[in-house]
Amino acid sequence: MTKLYMLKKHSVLCSVLLGSFTLVLTNSAFNILVPSLLQMYDISTIYGGWIITIYLLAMLITMPLTASIVDRLGRKKTYIIGVSLYCLFSIVGGLLYQYVQVLLLVRFMHGIAAGLMIPLSLVLLFDVYGKEVRGKVTGLWGMLLTIAPAIGPTFGGIIIQFGELQHLFWINVPIGLLSLLLCCSQIKADQPANRKTVRLQSILLMVLGISGVSLGIQMASNPTIPRWIIGVLFLFGIVILICFIRKENLQNEPLIRFKLLRNPIFAISVIVSAIQASVMFGVIFIFPLMFQEVFNLSPTVTGAMFIPTAICTSLFVWIGGNLIDTGKSLHFIAYGVGLLAISVLLFAFISKAASLILIVILMAMRGIGIGLSNMTVTTIGLNSLMDDDLHEGSALSNTIKRLASSFTVMLLTVYYDVRWQLISRLGESDNDAKWMALKEECIVLGGVMLVALPLVLLLNRKIDVGVENGR
Repeated sequence: MTKLYMLKKHSVLCSVLLGSFTLVLTNSAFNILVPSLLQMYDISTIYGGWIITIYLLAMLITMPLTASIVDRLGRKKTYIIGVSLYCLFSIVGGLLYQYVQVLLLVRFMHGIAAGLMIPLSLVLLFDVYGKEVRGKVTGLWGMLLTIAPAIGPTFGGIIIQFGELQHLFWINVPIGLLSLLLCCSQIKADQPANRKTVRLQSILLMVLGISGVSLGIQMASNPTIPRWIIGVLFLFGIVILICFIRKENLQNEPLIRFKLLRNPIFAISVIVSAIQASVMFGVIFIFPLMFQEVFNLSPTVTGAMFIPTAICTSLFVWIGGNLIDTGKSLHFIAYGVGLLAISVLLFAFISKAASLILIVILMAMRGIGIGLSNMTVTTIGLNSLMDDDLHEGSALSNTIKRLASSFTVMLLTVYYDVRWQLISRLGESDNDAKWMALKEECIVLGGVMLVALPLVLLLNRKIDVGVENGR
């Protein structure tokens, strides 16, 4: 009976991981395909940018709605809808990939699927695994979801070089169908709570607010769009979101339960996670520029420089998850945050003649820091919530992280473009000017990461107090 029960739990783990893995793999593959797609469809760079933007926009709009959908349908049905949408529109993409309009539709629907699946994937695992092993489960979940974006760009490059775009869609279909079959048969059905009242005005405010902020962020890096349009769009989104939050806080069952942030452990975990996400996405913007513009590495070697990070992240996210389950001190999270901050800061102080070995070591340090601190903080935050609130907490946390990281990349993009040109006009060569601007951004990101250190120590202290009070 015990073996059968364990097999049932592991089959749920397999079903969730399969769906999440193929989702992240495909999206990361698309991130390097834009230049090829511009040529394939004979479209402008602005049009091509929407292939990436429309996915992010759909995901950001859907994530906050996930809690309300789960309230009506339950976690199992909501996740199955996400996987079904992903499979269906992968088939559509495989059949009609020749039309760029269809490609945009497919990317939009994949973004909706991601908005449903990402917040629920970890929650579904927490439904079947107790708190005593959730660290290990999170470690395994984190391993696969760090491997996927690491191999995704290489996978996408192989597909576009040796095959056709349709293969990128068709390869998802059998994996997605297997995940769907396992989800339907192995995940336990749950009873919808039916607590929330659907308020169309609130949904409209939320969609308009997130769309305004997200579009403003995504368009900020496009030099062809007037700055005043971006400013108006961004300000419009902020004002609408403030109105939405004020309106929802007056409701007994709001669309998004911001009141979950009154839980100090969850609130601190969300802030730390948002800082980590901002730094990680900021680094993904900075390092390729640094490697190619300053160190003169080829695109292939630049991609290879991220492999040590992926390997160390995968290994140490597993180690960090196991350390959580031991119930011992969580100071290792602070060590991870410190390593992450130091590894980014050191890039501001190495010379242009730095060896590849040194760069690999720093990238590996970054991976160790991410592995020890990123998913562990998320797990601690979710563990502090009631089981019925897990999906709402996950959706809220993921939405905040995505908005924070997008805003950070926008600021870094604008600062880099303005700063290196300013330095260049002062007499420095373009190469030196770019190097100085990138070093300044590394200092900023490393400094921001250090801000998370006292928050992690505070989080550890509150958990220790909670354990003592529970005795």
